[in-house]
This record gives sequence, structure tokens and C-alpha cells, in this order.
Amino acid sequence: MTFGQITHSIYYMKILINALSVTNLSGRHVLLGHFERVAKWSVGSHEFCFLYHRANKDICRDLGTNVTWFECPGYTGHWALRSFWEHFMLPGNFSRMGMDVLFSPAGTVISGLNIPQISFAQNPWCLVPDFPKNPLERVKAYLQRRAYKSAMKKADVMVFNSEYMRRAYRDNAGGNEKKSAIVYQAVADETHHDAAVLKGNVKREPFSVLSVSVMAPHKGVEVLVRAVSHVRNTHKIPAKLALVGGWPDKGYEAHIRSLINQLGLEAVVTIYGHVPQSDLHRYYARSRLFCLMSKCESFGIPSVEAQVFGTPVISSNCCAIPEVCGNGGIYPELDDIEGTANQIVQILTDDGAWEQLSRNALENAS
Repeated sequence: MTFGQITHSIYYMKILINALSVTNLSGRHVLLGHFERVAKWSVGSHEFCFLYHRANKDICRDLGTNVTWFECPGYTGHWALRSFWEHFMLPGNFSRMGMDVLFSPAGTVISGLNIPQISFAQNPWCLVPDFPKNPLERVKAYLQRRAYKSAMKKADVMVFNSEYMRRAYRDNAGGNEKKSAIVYQAVADETHHDAAVLKGNVKREPFSVLSVSVMAPHKGVEVLVRAVSHVRNTHKIPAKLALVGGWPDKGYEAHIRSLINQLGLEAVVTIYGHVPQSDLHRYYARSRLFCLMSKCESFGIPSVEAQVFGTPVISSNCCAIPEVCGNGGIYPELDDIEGTANQIVQILTDDGAWEQLSRNALENAS
């Protein structure tokens, strides 16, 4: 099922998109990626109005004549104040705007609205044990779990970006939703275009391993760094690792840099941070292998982007990546450094295995 099918109706609808919670890059990528197409498909059939605030106004763009943008108070950029505004101020505004449906990409619903609500669930953070560390994070996680449980009861349609997320929501709620759909993220057209251009023009680096993500503590970077050390020291394979993406937790970045120094990997592990899209696509094209050893991923966009370039994937078996990358990847146990190293060795050294996985990756990504 597609968003087009979900929003299609025999009558004209005005749909409010509550984008107030969309404050990170992956969230913007997903929401705008879907609605660039949905808006185009539904010109003359539906109107869309996006809610945003000052801190995430960069999501505003021209999506077509049937899309408008409504700026909300600046304080809605804070999760607690946003929740207050949504539950006590939005219902009145909603009525005045004459909307027929509310769509939320936060995996929640808003009480007090007597119209259909579609809730899109893509954030597993609070559903994974041991992720919240400090007291404030634990309070926020508790409130999110309650909100997710309520959404399962009240949403007219729950949309999940993977079966992994649907299972997580059902486990949290202790039951099933009224109606649901799995809607996978699509890879941007520009990525497919660049992959076709770079194919045959960029040479694979024989022992190169790439990891692309927002490098948060749950991404398992230390597992990958230790696995690369094991590959080099135990198997004597000259693997090199490139880490691409931002580091929102500077303490975690310092920890990883210290680990790299401790293992004597300064010359073979490169931390790039954010890079332009053109550079990112070149890294995908030239790398022999993509690795993301996350403890939790509701989808894993970079892993599928890597597959567009025919780059095989290695990821932990506990998240959504095995589901979305299929037989174009290999999935060792969570936190299994030796098992991860053994799989890296195989893909770096076995041309036949690499060729098969590369073909599978291309087919899956398409």
C-alpha cells in the first residue's frame, strides 16, 4: 500500500500535516520524500497544509499548488511545550481551518479531535530498553510510550515504516491497531541517477568499509571499530573504515576517537562528519562494503542508499535493516564483534560472495 492509496478518496479532502516534530535530517527526508509525490498525485483531489515552527522552517518548500504552510508558535519546537499546544490549542485552530484529516509523522494522535487521524510511526527510540540514560530522557521515553499506546487505540490508520516498527508498537500497546499499512521509504531519484553515472567510473577500493549515519550511541560505532581492528590484527586484512555523518553527542564522539587511538587505528579510520551529497554518493560507489551495527533502526535509509550503488550491507540482526535490505546483506548478532569481523573478512576477500551480494543489493534497492 502507498500513501497515495491511503489518502485517495472519492471526495475532496483538506489534510493537515503536523510536521512540528520533524526536527532532524532523516525525518525531513522521509516526510518530504513521501509528500513530494503525494502532493503531485493528488492535485485537484486533495489539499495539504503543513504545520511548522521557526526552528524547522527549512522544511518549507514548493510542493505544488495544493500545498500550503502554516507557522506555529516558536515554543512548539520544544517537545513538552509542543505537546501542550497540540492538545490544548490545535483543536480550535483545526476547526477554523476546516480540515478533514490530520496526518502526524510522530507516531501519535491528538486528543480532542473528532476527525480521522493517520499516524505514521518511525521512531523506535523510547521502545528499546536501556536507551534513555538520564532522568529527563526516562521521563520523556515514558510519556512517548504512553502516547504510542494511545495512538494504537485511537488512530484511524497507523502507518509503519517497517514491520519491525509495527511489532514494537504492538508489543508496547499489548494489542493491535484498528487498521495499518507498511510504507517503506523510497530512495531519492537523485541517488539512483548518481549511481548510474558513477557506475564504471569509480573504482572500488578493495578493503574499504563505509558507515553512514547520525553517529549516536545506539549506532554501534564501537562494535564496528573493534571489528575492523579484529579484521586487521587477527585476519591480517588491511581493512579501512570511513565514518560519514554528524555526531550529536560530543561525548560519544570523544569516546570513539579515544577507542580508535587506543586500538592504534588512527591511520585507517577516517571520521568525515557531514559531507555534500555528491561526496556521499562517491563514497557509496567506491566502498567495498557498507556496515551499520545499530542496536535500533526503524528503517535505515543509508543502508538502502548503499545498495543502490551495488554495495553489500552488514548490519546487526536486531533492527529493521535485515527486513529492508533482504538478501543484499548479512546480519550478525547484536554486539558480536568477532562475528561481525568474520563477515567483513568474507565480503572483503571473497569475490564470488561479493558479486552475489552486490547483485542482490541492486535488485533489492530497485
